[in-house]
Amino acid sequence: MSLWRRIGAVLLVGWVALAACSSPDPDSASDADPSSASDSATEAEADESADADVSADEDSDQDEAPAGDSDSVSDVDPDTPDADTEEATGADAEEATGGEAGSSTTIAPLRPAGEPSPTTISDEPKTSAYISRTSMAADAIGLTWSNTEGVVEYQLHRIPRTSDDEPELEAMTDGNRIHVADEGGRFTDESVAPGTEYWHGVRELSADGEITAHGWHPTAAIDDEEPPSAVDDITAVVESGEVLLTWSEPAENYKLHSYRVLRGVDGQPPERIAVTWRLDQRSFLDDNPPTSGEVVYQVVSMDFHWNESAPGSVTVDLS
Repeated sequence: MSLWRRIGAVLLVGWVALAACSSPDPDSASDADPSSASDSATEAEADESADADVSADEDSDQDEAPAGDSDSVSDVDPDTPDADTEEATGADAEEATGGEAGSSTTIAPLRPAGEPSPTTISDEPKTSAYISRTSMAADAIGLTWSNTEGVVEYQLHRIPRTSDDEPELEAMTDGNRIHVADEGGRFTDESVAPGTEYWHGVRELSADGEITAHGWHPTAAIDDEEPPSAVDDITAVVESGEVLLTWSEPAENYKLHSYRVLRGVDGQPPERIAVTWRLDQRSFLDDNPPTSGEVVYQVVSMDFHWNESAPGSVTVDLS
């Protein structure tokens, strides 16, 4: 055999041996457990299912937690005040409370604007018409009502008052209409029966005859010139540049209707700075008092017939 044939034979044998060593062993492949991959996938799915069950149980526990459970509101800051609550200044001052004895209702102090706290003006169309009394006596009741844009007729009505619940619009009928006007103004009802309590009302009509608004106001054909007794137990607490007043309900308060707060500085006549028609509103926060001087605060109560009590007062030295 020639030299080149011998070399070719050697190379051929080496290549065959190399190919045999690199091919997979069919026996070793058959020895592998065919269920191992399936078991791994099953175990992974089971773990995910268990995690999902735990998460669902946690969600269920949170949904079923009772209101007020401290464990269910861990993200709430207990020091954050309620956005709708005005905090009274003066830690040692008592806030006025309303309702029956033992009531937990807290009334925010009256502000100089005349409201316990800022109010939001509604964008809803006006549906209530303003009417009020100017005077009341056994033989006549004076009334006033406001002028409203777009209204061409105002109809005044009167019905006996047998309940403190305000009547519905349907109670205004042609049979109890007592006056008609084309603008806001005043009217004296002289057809009242002495000693009778009434509801006086007004309804407003547009040019096409539609009733756009109505309102009622309680009145009484009763002579009453006796004022409530003076407001007493007035206290003042000065703190952080503000003055918090509190007072007690007058001892004699028949038909008590409202409170007025007045302020005078360094001997000047007191001027009215706030008024409230809430009888449970017996506190006032002066958040912009004079920077210095002797300040006299007065509280006056009024009854249903506009009779004013003698002023109760307290003096605060801000010098």
